[in-house]
Amino acid sequence: MTPRIAVVGSINADLVVQMPRLPGRGETVSSGEPAWFPGGKGANQAVAAARMGGNVSMFGAIGADEPGQMCLSALKQSGVNVDAVVKVSSPTSTALVMVEHSGENQIVVADGANQYASFDAAQISAADAVLVQFEIPESVIVEVGKAAKGIFCVNAAPVRELSDELAGLIDVLIVNEHEFAQLGEPKSGLVIVTAGSKEVVAYQNGEVVAKSQPPKVEALDTVGAGDTFVGAFVVAYASGKTIPDSLDLACAASALSTLKLGAQSGMPTASEVNEFFNK
Repeated sequence: MTPRIAVVGSINADLVVQMPRLPGRGETVSSGEPAWFPGGKGANQAVAAARMGGNVSMFGAIGADEPGQMCLSALKQSGVNVDAVVKVSSPTSTALVMVEHSGENQIVVADGANQYASFDAAQISAADAVLVQFEIPESVIVEVGKAAKGIFCVNAAPVRELSDELAGLIDVLIVNEHEFAQLGEPKSGLVIVTAGSKEVVAYQNGEVVAKSQPPKVEALDTVGAGDTFVGAFVVAYASGKTIPDSLDLACAASALSTLKLGAQSGMPTASEVNEFFNK
């Protein structure tokens, strides 16, 4: 089964700089040459899902500018349907990504076109799974949740308070350990908590139902690893795989994504993940 995945979310142009260590407050650190990459949590997760075999459509907004065209081209090249991506007068949203040589990173996002993300309710209702993140307005996310008939998955990043209305719509909530601590422990639905290279835990109605340990790799760039996990998990879960199997697949995909520079450029294909498992 090839699941139909609708992703409603952010599309960013990432300006990435590598440095020996991340700066402290008020500190300036010299880096190498800057590099532009397509990014945004929505676009990243759409690419990850498409490379893992999903039939993916992207819903979002870009500016009528060169960074926007770069992002759109990258989505198309990864097999994502971009017919519903709109162009607006605001500039394409931009992220400044600082990457330490250890692979750790800090990110600042300048909102632009993402504030005008929109969607088509009929297409959302026809999807097997619908995926959103918190880089677009909550009002849009709530309406998407109401329109979704398939699995409604929310990646609560960057973290903010989860309203009762939105919480009641979510089928799958994916957060990292820091976001989980800030949100508190949701008592209903499926909650996936990631922790970088540490164990991933799945809770169902407050009870632990599965765990998975990401494989150890020599990480070059961890940017996009979380988005890879989300996209891979949603495709696996919407395909009918069990929660444990979906976690294992997503953990492997996430680890493999750290072996290359750039959020989207490092994301593995389904065949690459299968080859990793069969080694």
